[in-house]
Amino acid sequence: MNNSALPEKFLQSMKELFSEKEYEEFVESFSAEDDYSHGIRVNYLKVGKRAEGEIEAVLEKALDLAGGVIPKQVPWEERGYYYSEEAAPGKHPYHEAGLYYIQEPSAMSPVHFLDPKPGDRVLDLCAAPGGKSTQIADRLCGKGLLVTNEINRDRAKILSLNIERMGVPNALVLNEDSGHLSEVFEGYFDKILVDAPCSGEGMFRKNENASGEWSPENVELCASRQEEILNNAAKMLLPGGRLVYSTCTFSPKENEENVFKFLASHPDFHTEEVELVGGMENGRPQWVRDIVKNIPEASDNAEALLSEVSNSVRLWPHKVEGEGHFMCVFKRDGSLNTEGQKNYVPGGRNIAARKEALKPLNEFLDETLNKQRNSKEKTDQALDGLVISFGDQLYLCPENMPGIKGLKVMRPGLHLGTVKKDRFEPSHALALYLNEDSVKLHFDLSSDSGEIQQYLNGQTLRISSIMNDMERVSDNDNNGCESRKQEMKLLEKKKGWCLITTDGYSVGWAKLAGGMLKNHYPKGLRINY
Repeated sequence: MNNSALPEKFLQSMKELFSEKEYEEFVESFSAEDDYSHGIRVNYLKVGKRAEGEIEAVLEKALDLAGGVIPKQVPWEERGYYYSEEAAPGKHPYHEAGLYYIQEPSAMSPVHFLDPKPGDRVLDLCAAPGGKSTQIADRLCGKGLLVTNEINRDRAKILSLNIERMGVPNALVLNEDSGHLSEVFEGYFDKILVDAPCSGEGMFRKNENASGEWSPENVELCASRQEEILNNAAKMLLPGGRLVYSTCTFSPKENEENVFKFLASHPDFHTEEVELVGGMENGRPQWVRDIVKNIPEASDNAEALLSEVSNSVRLWPHKVEGEGHFMCVFKRDGSLNTEGQKNYVPGGRNIAARKEALKPLNEFLDETLNKQRNSKEKTDQALDGLVISFGDQLYLCPENMPGIKGLKVMRPGLHLGTVKKDRFEPSHALALYLNEDSVKLHFDLSSDSGEIQQYLNGQTLRISSIMNDMERVSDNDNNGCESRKQEMKLLEKKKGWCLITTDGYSVGWAKLAGGMLKNHYPKGLRINY
């Protein structure tokens, strides 16, 4: 962007904070030819399980890399990579298969410091559109619980769709106010991320509309809202737990000042000193020294609190390959209770779906999936958990997932599908979670073929037509082509739910009958190529 488009009052506020030299460097970063860095984060829930070199192969195709040279990793996220502006990974079939998430590099840093582990109970309090939530889910590896929340309902729908696309099985997606959540989940989570809504100054380079919406009044409003959300989050953290507060703005009022106020009013919380990587810097407590006299709780230990503020982290656009970001890692005094607290389930235990709903589901599992367990309440061994009803929808949730009664729920676990009278229709989420080894019938479409584009467009596919197309291009790989055609001939004679894959990665369902693959790709997701 052109730095002349930056709000004058914003520039004046930054000029008062920086030295003359740093101010010039900061402003110059907004007029660089390559305005901002592009980032992609590989989803290990779907990639990296099959063979060595899989990640490289995905990136090479998605980013159309010349000579197979893998791009540079993001310093604070081993699964994140920079890519050039010319690439278009959002238009590749791998995007629809959930193999990666397109995410601004600096936005990957808060989860790096949250450090979720398999088995943790984690809350992402302000989660839409879902970049950090899916990053957390990736680290959880399907174990433990992710409660991901967004107060705006329309944005919560987008969050839910991204949880689905990335094949996340253990997420409870909510559309709640942080105050209500603090009453339900008091002292429950091991780790909490508060990526608070902010004035968005750090996104000025990436989104010029953000600069047009900026005002000093909005900074004040955001700071007040952030303080409230952070206080509510604190109530939900277990003793010994970790809370990461982050924003994508530069304003000290929304950053260091909120950290100072929080420490002053929560003596059982302290900041953690963290390792800085990739050009990160510590926060600047000197910018908020003047507010000390206005906070009575800080009168006796102001210097100690300011010292703790210095443990916060800044990412500046003139010093890192990424946009502006701020973070602070808090730890609550005490040690995590891994016994009694782990058995506590807010809202009570969820009730298993009734037998009449489970019957068509189990019939579907018998007909469609491999390795089914002999259980009335549990599904296939790859689908471990409790089946619950949510209207006419069936979901698979972890056994210890909080009770959903009284909560505004968008997605209570893995959506299995819909019970329609005496039959079961599988969901798109289930397709994206499964793989070709999980099912009896699957059909693979090359990611660079016209057929995958037709499928994502919602068209019905005829197996014989695909075989005819193969014969026209089979000269270079006769053996592989013949083997593939034999598989297709066998498939033509079968019927039932068929998992569609692209290069071996699940992307959706089709209903197979008479050599036809009737398309069940969701209408709202279909793409016009």
